[in-house]
Amino acid sequence: MDRSSPSDRLAFKPEGVAIAVIAFVLTRGAVASLLVTDSGLLLEASAILVLIIGFGIVLYGINVAVSARDSAYTRTILIWFVTGVAAVGLVLGPLMTASSSGGATAAVASIGIVGGGAGLLVGIRGAEADRRQATVDRQIEQARLLNRILRHEVRNSVTILQGHSELLFEAGGETTDRSKSAITDAIARIERAVDETRFLTVGTVDGGSALEPVQLDEAIRRHAERTGRTEPEASVPSVTVRADRYLDRLLDELVALPDWADADADSLAVEVEDRGVALSVTAPGAWLSARECEVLVEGIPEQERNDVDYGVPVLRLLTARYGGNVDVDATDDATTVRVRLPRSRRTGAGSDTPGIASGTLWQTLGIGLAAGIAMGAFFQATTGTLPVIGALYGASVSSVGWIAHLFHSAVFATVFTVVQSESADRFGDSISTTVTAGVLYGLFLWFGMAGVVMSLWLNAVGVSTPLPNLDPASLIGHLLWGALVGALSATLPPLPSRRAVRSRLLAAIDW
Repeated sequence: MDRSSPSDRLAFKPEGVAIAVIAFVLTRGAVASLLVTDSGLLLEASAILVLIIGFGIVLYGINVAVSARDSAYTRTILIWFVTGVAAVGLVLGPLMTASSSGGATAAVASIGIVGGGAGLLVGIRGAEADRRQATVDRQIEQARLLNRILRHEVRNSVTILQGHSELLFEAGGETTDRSKSAITDAIARIERAVDETRFLTVGTVDGGSALEPVQLDEAIRRHAERTGRTEPEASVPSVTVRADRYLDRLLDELVALPDWADADADSLAVEVEDRGVALSVTAPGAWLSARECEVLVEGIPEQERNDVDYGVPVLRLLTARYGGNVDVDATDDATTVRVRLPRSRRTGAGSDTPGIASGTLWQTLGIGLAAGIAMGAFFQATTGTLPVIGALYGASVSSVGWIAHLFHSAVFATVFTVVQSESADRFGDSISTTVTAGVLYGLFLWFGMAGVVMSLWLNAVGVSTPLPNLDPASLIGHLLWGALVGALSATLPPLPSRRAVRSRLLAAIDW
């Protein structure tokens, strides 16, 4: 990777790709056989329902792959999805195989899709619960540190103020000067304590709603000017991390860690990765105690320990607040503390990690369905080729063709949104730009996907089709679809956040 490149990269989540691939294979293997072998209306309706569920899971997996969800979230839903597929398939698969006339493979695949959907719902609830619990755990750690600072710094300083205030009234001269100096120092300690606790009381709701993209190179430059230290020997790329103004405090605390051991520490090392940035300091010897390592890696313990300086839990909490983690590599020869922070999109919303925000993906789904309906209506009225799309999945019927067509439309609209978000800095996002991009994208889909890939696919399933199949009516339909996707992407207002929707609903209920 070119570390000098300032561009941000979209972090694809392989867990989402795995969900999409598994669901697509199951859907293609199940529904086609059921639709062509089962003649009963109920069984056909069930097969179409399975088709919709399967395509919905595929689309969800694609969205997860490009979303702003973190790895822990996507890993949880993948585990539950696979568990649902395997558990339900093993339990009900033999029964479905015995009773189905569509074949054993189709029966097991169909029940696997349903089980995967159920597992996916459980996984989403579990991932959301884990995310909320992580926020609560961080708030508890912040409260412990806040309590410690208030009890020690502020209370001790107030005691000093009280004692020396009495001396001021009882003595003069040199004693008065010492008391004034002590009072001044105590006031300074209180001010420092207030500054210590300020970051503990902001931005803790919803996992850090106050976070925004922050230029890492500028923060490191400010740190060097403030502390008189040298900047990293290698130039720091102009990358952004998801943080706030207290990123400066994190850098100060990280670089100051080896100072407690009076060690000759190396300068701050910066390593840019695909999904994040690693900041590390190294100094000779084992200069971190076991308790300090435990606090950095695992969090602040419930029992208060005075042998851990404030800087250690402050570094831990700020790193957790920014969605990062701390690693400690300690040996007898040297100790390295490494902080990994997630990169943030330069043009993304303040609370977004690398990836597409969920609100944008929901909006993209609506745009894809709307453009797909318009394109499908054009095909239905002119060429009547929608059943041919159904043949891709083994059922040359209009209902399957419509479902598959809308599924394809939603997927390709998501791809358009991803590409557009990655190139917005270079080409802009005006309506003329997006409509032009949409038309060119539609032209590409007509030639590459409909003309070549679809032709190969149809020939593979036994439907004789010329290669390439460049039908003029298909060209018009794809250009119409691309223009609609581009226009709607540029003109529709962004969807409100979940918090805004919740606030409006509560306000409506109160009214």
